[in-house]
Amino acid sequence: MKFPLLRWLRQRFDLIYDMADPAVIMALVDEGVAFRGTNLWVLMFAILVASVGLNVNSTAVIIGAMLISPLMGPIVAIGFGAATVEVELIQRGVKNLAVAAGISLLVSALYFRLTPLTDAGSELLARTQPTTWDVFIALFGGAAGAVGITRRSRGNVIPGVAIATALMPPLCTAGYGLATMHWAYLFGALYLFCINSVFIALATFLVARILPLPQHSFVTLHQARRVQWTIWLLALVAAGPSVYLAVGIVRTTTFKHNAQQFVDEQLNPPGVYVITRRIEANTRTINVLLVGEPLTPAQLRDARAQLPRYRLEEATLVVRQGLAQLDTADAQTLRSSLLEDVRSRNEQTLAGYDARLAQLQQLLTQTDNSQPTGLPPAPALLHEVQAEHPTVRQLGLSRLVRPAADSLRADTTLVVSLRTSRPLPAGEQQRLRQWLGVRAGGKRPVQVLVEAEAQ
Repeated sequence: MKFPLLRWLRQRFDLIYDMADPAVIMALVDEGVAFRGTNLWVLMFAILVASVGLNVNSTAVIIGAMLISPLMGPIVAIGFGAATVEVELIQRGVKNLAVAAGISLLVSALYFRLTPLTDAGSELLARTQPTTWDVFIALFGGAAGAVGITRRSRGNVIPGVAIATALMPPLCTAGYGLATMHWAYLFGALYLFCINSVFIALATFLVARILPLPQHSFVTLHQARRVQWTIWLLALVAAGPSVYLAVGIVRTTTFKHNAQQFVDEQLNPPGVYVITRRIEANTRTINVLLVGEPLTPAQLRDARAQLPRYRLEEATLVVRQGLAQLDTADAQTLRSSLLEDVRSRNEQTLAGYDARLAQLQQLLTQTDNSQPTGLPPAPALLHEVQAEHPTVRQLGLSRLVRPAADSLRADTTLVVSLRTSRPLPAGEQQRLRQWLGVRAGGKRPVQVLVEAEAQ
């Protein structure tokens, strides 16, 4: 190449140099498709773990369920099958994904039907409606997973993709909606699962098309073209609605973000407090309840005039002032806001405790290391002790901090542990203790622990 920069970029972004053998890749993809035996049992256990994690609102448990879930297998197979024109692989991937999703939905619904804990926590509610970020995570996570599967050394890519793309929690949330007959939760979570599945398969397909993977051979060229056109048509049919829905998700997220910014900047002057805000992207409505000093009609007109600045030209602004305007929806919104604020404050408090504990531990370590013992390091001290006591084989040196009687300061005792080839007489131990006390400068008590090796 004539351009060194282009040659350097090509070498750095080359996906072929560490690519595994195509036969190994396809065998690995084929292995993850079927749901029978081990895969089926692991799937059900992962469903139960994820359901418990959502039930008790534990992020760590949910992450564990995502790590052991085998749901990525059929989705990856669909992408690879489309890229290599393997119709049979696509069919098996679709069939097994439907089976896995159905089993996940039924098992999670059974769990949530039997559990005494029926409240929907924040972890469960977070899976009831997809956002823009879920689309991007599925697309980029699927691409990373496809690259990881095709490498000779896969490392930790696949577990990371399993956590990031989060296929299992939406299915369990859908099971919760089915068990409790919250249909909005059911369809919202299934919507999120479908979005994730389609975009993971799409990203896998695009990566596999870039790589030099052998494609299925056909008897005639006409048959090959017919199958390829059929696959492309099916891919467009599957991806088209998802792309359309993804665009809608982006618009909804953008509207909510702009509306939040508008309320914070235009409806929050000194002396005015926003009690509740209901932002509905479907109807493009911003409904707020204010208390404090009432806004004048002129101020409200000025605020509405600022809507185009926030790309909210078609939005309808409803401003209610005074607690007398509080309605049932406001009460529910206020309750959810308070619960979220309490949860956030609890998390911040726990994080502060952890940081403070780490600081104290570091301070204790620094303080302990900054106080000299008066004794040389353990290896050097061992040589000195062996000069008078040759039966000593090993020596350890540590500090023991214990509170003093006045509880205002702490005393440090030097602990010297010895391992000897034969028992050390009591008189010899006494002389060794006295010598170590003098060797340490006589400022701290010295405790000697002697252990004789088994004969």
